[in-house]
Parts: sequence; C-alpha cells; structure tokens
Amino acid sequence: MLDRELLENALEEIKTLRDELILIAQGMDIDVPNYQSLLNLKQYNIVRGKSRTELQKKLVILGLSSMGRSYAHIAATTDAIYDLLNAALYQKPESIEVSDRYIPLKIPEAVKIASHNSAALFGGKSSSKFTMQKTSIMVTLPSDAAENDGHLIHRLADAGVNTFRINTAHDGPETWRAMADIIKKINQDQDQKEMIKIFVDIAGPKIRTGEIRKLDLPIKIGSKRFEKEVLFVTGDQISRGEKVDETTQQISPAQIVVEKKFFNYIKIDDHIKIFGSGGKKGFVTITQLGEGYAKGIIEQKLLIDKDSICMLKKYASPVLNVEKQCDPIRLFIGDHLRITEDPILGSSAFVDDQDMVIDPAVISCSLKGLATFVNISDKIYIDDGKIGLVVVDKGSHEVTAEVIQAKVSGTILKEEKGINFPDSHVKAAAITEPDKENLETVLDFADNLGLSFCQSSKDVRDLQTFLEERGKSHIGIIAKIETKHAIANMPKILEQLLSCEKSGVMIARGDLAIEVGFENLAYIQEELLDICDAAHMPVIWATQVLESQMKSNLPSRAEVTDAAMASRAECVMLNKGAFAVHTIDVLIHILNGMHTLFRKNRQLLNKQTLW
Repeated sequence: MLDRELLENALEEIKTLRDELILIAQGMDIDVPNYQSLLNLKQYNIVRGKSRTELQKKLVILGLSSMGRSYAHIAATTDAIYDLLNAALYQKPESIEVSDRYIPLKIPEAVKIASHNSAALFGGKSSSKFTMQKTSIMVTLPSDAAENDGHLIHRLADAGVNTFRINTAHDGPETWRAMADIIKKINQDQDQKEMIKIFVDIAGPKIRTGEIRKLDLPIKIGSKRFEKEVLFVTGDQISRGEKVDETTQQISPAQIVVEKKFFNYIKIDDHIKIFGSGGKKGFVTITQLGEGYAKGIIEQKLLIDKDSICMLKKYASPVLNVEKQCDPIRLFIGDHLRITEDPILGSSAFVDDQDMVIDPAVISCSLKGLATFVNISDKIYIDDGKIGLVVVDKGSHEVTAEVIQAKVSGTILKEEKGINFPDSHVKAAAITEPDKENLETVLDFADNLGLSFCQSSKDVRDLQTFLEERGKSHIGIIAKIETKHAIANMPKILEQLLSCEKSGVMIARGDLAIEVGFENLAYIQEELLDICDAAHMPVIWATQVLESQMKSNLPSRAEVTDAAMASRAECVMLNKGAFAVHTIDVLIHILNGMHTLFRKNRQLLNKQTLW
C-alpha cells in the first residue's frame, strides 16, 4: 500500500514544478525556429535551477520516474507523473488554461526530433520509433589522405566512417579540395541518406607559443640500447636526427650528409667510422645501397655536430649541413618564464658564472593584448598542460609566470604549442581574418563547420551571418565547447544554435580539460551531454578517443571504457593514426555492445545472455 502522505507531498511539489513549466510556455513565441526544442531547453533550465533531489527520492520510493533521464521531454514526463499521482490518490487532475497554440511535446516526438537533428548532420535514416540510436563515426584526415587516388579515404569509408574531418589549421585549399573531391566520388554511388559528410574545422583563435631561436647544437644518432638505422646522403639535404611521423608513427632514420666524392666510395658491409662531438666515435655498418642513399646500422648513441668527421679507409668527409636545433628551454618547478606578445625569438634563461639567473627564459605568444586579459595569480598552461604556470608579474606587453607544474627532470618548452588561460577572459573573436579567407575556399563542399573556441552566442551568430551573406545557410554549424566561458554561456549558445537550419555541439575535451581541470572533466562532460539532450542537440564526443589504438594498435583499458561512454553521443571523433581502419572496427564493436545496453542515457532492460 502506497503512503498517502508521501503521495500528497510528491504531488504538491510536482504541481508547483508543472505550473512553472507551463508558465514559461505561455510566454514564448511559438513561431521561432525549433520552438519545441527551445521550450524544452528552457524548461530543463527551470528543473535544474534548483535542487530536485528530495523530490526524486520520493518518486523513486513510489516507483515512478525520478526524472533523471527525462531531459529531452521535461514537460511530458512531469505531466505523466502528475497524472499518475492524482490517479493514485483517486482524484481528478486540475485543469490549467494554456494558449490554444501551445502543443506540449510528447515523448515519442522528442525522440523523433533528436533523431532527425542527428541525421541532418551525420546522415543515416531518421526514425520516430524507439529503436537503438546509432553513433556516427568521424575521422580526421591526414595531410596525405588524397594521395594514391584517395586509397586511405576509400578504406576508411568502407570501414564505416560517416563523416570525414578536414582541419584548416593544417595544409591548404588545394589539399582540402583534393580530399573533398575523393569523398564526392565515393558519394556518387551512395543513397542520399547514406552519403558521407564533410566536417570542416575552422582553426579559430588558437593561442600558441612562438618561434624559438636556433643554435648550433649536436644532433643525436643511434641508441645505447637498440640498433638504429642511419642514412648517408649527399647534396643539399640536411644532417638530422631520427624523426617520428605523428600521424603514421613511422620512423625516419637519422640522416648524415657527406661530400659526394666520399659517398661514391661507400660499399655494402663497409664500416664507416664517425668522430662525434666530445671526442667520442662510433661505427656504422652499411647494409643497403640505393639510388642517392646508403643505409647502415649503428649500435651506440653518438652526438654529431658541424666539426664531426666520417672516415672510410683512407677517405674522409666532414658532416655537412647539420640541422640547427631549437634552444632547449627546459623548465623546472620554481623557474620563471616571460611570455610576451612581441615578435621575439624564444630563448633559455641567461645565467652568470655561478648559475644565478640574470634574465629568465622567454617565449613569444600569438595573443595580442596579452597583458590586458591576464592578471596576477592567473594560471597558464602550455602544451596540453605539460607546463603549468601562475602569473607573478606583468608589464605592458608581457607577463612573468612561475612554473608550478613540470616533470621532475624538467619539461622542454616547444614552438607552436597551445597556450591556455583558464582563469582569464580572453576576448577574441571565434572567426579570425585567416579563417574567413579559408572559409571562402571550402563553402562549396563543406556539409558542417566546426566553430573552434566558441565562447558566446555572438560567435555562433557571426558565423550564421557570414553564411547567410553567401547563401550558404544550409551548412551545419557545430560549436566546439573548449573554454570555461563557453560552459558558462551554454544555454545562450544552444538557443542561438537552435536558430540555425542545422547545428550541433562538439565536446572538445583536449582544451576543455585544461580549462576546467582534468579532475572536473568527467562531471562537466556529463552536464554538457544532459543540456544538449534537453535541446535535442546532436553531440560529437572528441579528443583522444582510442588514441593508443590509433597509434600502436593496442588500446589501454581506460580508453576502451572512454570509447564506451561515447555511445551516449550522436558522433564520436577519431584523430589521425597509422591504425585508423582497425581502430574503427574496434570502436564499432564497442558501440554495438553499448547500444544493446543504453540508448542515449537511458538503460535498456534487454534479455540478459551473459549468465
């Protein structure tokens, strides 16, 4: 027997909430775009405007919906609970006068709207039924994706990619166009609803470290632990150390440039003696000769500089064209770093004979007006949080910050690395002048545009206006949420997105984690998923999804769990990697399993077959 007093208390609270939801509906203009989604978003904000946990406890005890999974249809769930409570008390619900034009959003209709919005951005068949919701897969294309007649793009498409991401922060219009042409050819044989979409990411006002001065420092070849390959070449090439391609993870061996006369003497099985810096020497055994190169193996680590010599029998050659190295700015906790907007070359700290710092290390920053945005005690993070600092002093064009986060052995500061100012309100337009130039070259093939560092509804409106002026309003706008200010302005950003023909949100967890703190990311991404659910707004789950799998073909256990969580979003984004095709197979397997358990954030009580 249900507790009558508990029923009456719950009914009183639900009635008060229901009155609030109806009141806001009466004051809305129903002729605005996406009216029902906009109203539901506002009603969600009312529900979340105060704690409802005590009400939820009562509803759970009564065996009713706790409203914890009703974000897409707030009013319909509230009405249903209201009617059930009245029925349990054997009384007739009170009638409330509402506008004749107001039609409450029913639960199946909310599902249909969300499904339609997802299909508009990512393709696939829209459904009004309670079927499992498919999470689309997006993959970032590497710079060489269009080479070999787009072989990689074809393989990725066959593996199950629904959307390809073109990042305008890299490459140029010719490369982007070549990628788009390959995708267009693939789509010629596709049904309209199954066509692969092109997501073009606008670079935005990404703040980065500037150039560091180059010094005549030794380059490293070989290893103390492993055999390493070395190339001998001649001509105008550069003597350099081993390089790793971040996209393919392929290793290019160290390269030594020698005089042409010396190169012509090299034969298979020759042992070339190299006199490195510091008087050390090593041997390279030649294993292969090719057109313009000789490849060999070295079994020890050796440092090479412009004074190094190669010896082969009675022949000798200096090492030519040694690549200059960036000044190694190694920062330790407690060190100071000057960050300036002036266009100077970064450099290490200047110390005296007693290793006392006379001038701290310095690096330039791409943010103009730096000192006007940043205050004393503000935190700064560089290179995805590898270096953390706090501002201790500021001038007219620079700030001085103390290192509070770095490796025990010190962290090297590098060029062109992102800088985050989580405590500072950096006022920068989301669309820069270079972005506008790039946009002109992609509008004829982009299906969706990623608005990087979107911080306010104005940023969305600016892109809307840009597209409207060019007759391209059909292109979808996806706001990338990656700053504290974007989170604070989330309701207004969503309201503006709902005025677009097509729109979505990307939870860009890379910069976002640095902005809000890694320890807060899990909580915040949940809140973002919930409010987007309320607005029937499609969500892209992005950054480092199965990253180890992409690079080494072996995922970490934490990555698998993270990928499983992505099933709550409408799309999951993979970055570039050598094992992208296999990673897609793994991701699809994970998502298929999760879709048997969950639809969005609602657990499904399917038949259990594990035991």
